[in-house]
Amino acid sequence: MANTFTIGRLSFTSPRALAESSMPADGKNSLERNISINGTLVADSLADAKNIRDELISLSNSNLIVPFTYEGDSTYGGYCQVDAADVNTQHLFGKGLFKYSLNLRIKGRAGETSFESNLTGSLLTNAHSYTSSNTYGPVHALPVNAFNYAHTETPTTHSRATNNGNVYLFIDQNLRNSQANWQVAPENYYKGAAQITIDNYVKNGYLTKDSPNAVVLDNGIIQVTSGSVTDESRINLKFYDNGEFVSDREVSFSMGAGFTEWNTWKSVQILRNDAEEASIRLVTYSEDAGDGKLTLDLTVRRGMHHVSFVATQSGTSTRSATSRINCKLETANAVTTNSVGYTETSTDSDGQKFFVKSPQGITASASDRNMHIATAQYKGILGYIYGADAFDSEDAIFEQYMESTYEQVRLVRS
Repeated sequence: MANTFTIGRLSFTSPRALAESSMPADGKNSLERNISINGTLVADSLADAKNIRDELISLSNSNLIVPFTYEGDSTYGGYCQVDAADVNTQHLFGKGLFKYSLNLRIKGRAGETSFESNLTGSLLTNAHSYTSSNTYGPVHALPVNAFNYAHTETPTTHSRATNNGNVYLFIDQNLRNSQANWQVAPENYYKGAAQITIDNYVKNGYLTKDSPNAVVLDNGIIQVTSGSVTDESRINLKFYDNGEFVSDREVSFSMGAGFTEWNTWKSVQILRNDAEEASIRLVTYSEDAGDGKLTLDLTVRRGMHHVSFVATQSGTSTRSATSRINCKLETANAVTTNSVGYTETSTDSDGQKFFVKSPQGITASASDRNMHIATAQYKGILGYIYGADAFDSEDAIFEQYMESTYEQVRLVRS
């Protein structure tokens, strides 16, 4: 529709008024502008209206720089921060009607700005005397259709398919020595991006809801969904191949040699929600009194074939906080084990093999399809091996995790 306005991952219609003003800066030419928007919005349902309301407020509460486009005027395309959002819920009726007003700080058009990725991190501390081959990492992934990439180390490249097209990865052992610069059109910014979906709504900021029915974390390649069965602390995973997410796997987190699971997930928090990386925290408990807390932090990075996890348990009067914690493949596929985890012995019907590994001193069991450790905090990855390319092999994916590259992106003047 010609009046569709998109801010971040959120699209809506019916802006009644749009006003633009300059923001001059002392001593230099400024690219920044201020845009005020107000209107009355009719959503398809009350749930949709509440979601738009919450996401506008969430964007305003964050400091995220996000793309924006307006189909009514293509010259408005660029990147912005939402400075303020006001939603009049007095008009929130059964059909999802409300009035809104927004204030956007425009940072510049796509051609006026570029992105600077600052890459930090180091090899993860581990119990395996693991050293990197520097062949498959550190690695830096860009959005689909990004361009004008520049880095002092001239890294090698590799592409991976996502549900929105191919992302390109840049690899060099000295990738962290300097920043990378690149550009992307606003409409492509979230293609191949990490994203969080709660109750079928893609999240823009950090606002969540109580007792979510389904939490999905994905990067267009690997998808993780929170389990929702009573007395089961599980997650489900899929891998993108040939136009759909396939290769379903179910993984449980449990305690002790009897594999006693915690309750189903009771709450979720968004820890990070950027296009390059997204993290969520699932929380539950084990005891009737409400104690025995478990937090499970899950993270995906753009372009990666794995999700990393950090499981942290609290003790009870009858169980130590450093008691045994398990990460078990519930899907009944045969696995082989080694000192760092377990791997499926053969590919599935879709061509993928699944594996679980940890940098810690774990114990793995092929018969139980499990790896466990007695600790308060348990770290590892869940990943898929795809195809015959060495860059997508088990060793390569584990190296990309162990190199622990952290990316912080900022918008700069071109």
